[in-house]
Amino acid sequence: MPLNIDAAAPPPNGERRPEPYAGRERKRVVMLAIFSLAWISTVLAWTLMALGGISSPALRDVFVANLVFHPLMFAAVSGRMLPERVVEMMCLLFATGICAACMVLRLYFPSYGGRIDLEPLYLWIPVIYVFAFIVAGHKSSLRISLGIMALFLVISLPYLLQSPSPRSANFTIQLHMVSAVLVAALYFFSSYQQRLQVAQLTMDELATLSHTDELTRLPNRRRISQVVGYELARFERYGSGFALIMIDIDHFKDVNDRFGHPVGDRALKALALRARQALRDGDTLGRWGGEEFVIVLPEAGLDDALRKAHALCAHVARAPLIDDLPITISCGVASVTPADTAESLFHRADAALYTAKQHGRNRAESAAPA
Repeated sequence: MPLNIDAAAPPPNGERRPEPYAGRERKRVVMLAIFSLAWISTVLAWTLMALGGISSPALRDVFVANLVFHPLMFAAVSGRMLPERVVEMMCLLFATGICAACMVLRLYFPSYGGRIDLEPLYLWIPVIYVFAFIVAGHKSSLRISLGIMALFLVISLPYLLQSPSPRSANFTIQLHMVSAVLVAALYFFSSYQQRLQVAQLTMDELATLSHTDELTRLPNRRRISQVVGYELARFERYGSGFALIMIDIDHFKDVNDRFGHPVGDRALKALALRARQALRDGDTLGRWGGEEFVIVLPEAGLDDALRKAHALCAHVARAPLIDDLPITISCGVASVTPADTAESLFHRADAALYTAKQHGRNRAESAAPA
């Protein structure tokens, strides 16, 4: 079967690769659970603070904002009304906005925000940077985090330049220092993780390229030899038979000589596509070299493989592969026997192919037993 090497290419600019469907569904369920728990915890916290007499108008507004925001996000995710990336960025902006508003109220409007405690507030702000590096790509997360750091610095700088209380000033300065260290650590960790991913993708891509024909994107000669070796091992251990079909394009040299190699390359790619249409999912079609192809048919006897080869010849000859150029193929079929090695099996299939050529082409012939 064809191998897709494009999937191994790394995403541009270090951004995140789109997630598989199953991964997106799991993330959606987790997000719904988080929004539900956040709403419940907000209700409990508001109730306990109200009963304890430690609530305030500022805290009430914060609770109301959370009670409105979380159900809206729950509805957006459950109803798929917004892309998940948009929801994640909205959550990041909401958390940043809440912390920034609480910071402004506590530092500059103590009569209204005096009940807001800076210590727990400053414990939550570093979590925003961690979340930023989760929801965005490597470079985007750094830009977002630096923007958030600048926002909190601008908010607190006038306060620090005045004559603030030593305790509040110390906590605020410590917040900025911890934030800078945390963002730097997250960036270097993200950079290291990205390099590991790129290295792994490069190794995977090289491994795929080493087993893939560049023109047709089919398994190449090396990969076909591995598949045949695997089938031989299964045959020796379990008695599971298999067969080979060697395919050669008739008069392919004339095609190249008359129309040029670009047309010949198009014919090879078109043959690969058409031949796959006639095969089962478990069959392996590969390019052996030049205009020769090989099909490995697991669990197939000689008669089944020969019928498949005849059908394949008819399927290819039924209509021109490209433009108005009629192209036919010849096939040689060999079924594995206890005396076979990989070399002898290919030799018998090649001999059968030669017989098909001698008998007029556009036909299939089977090989004599080993």
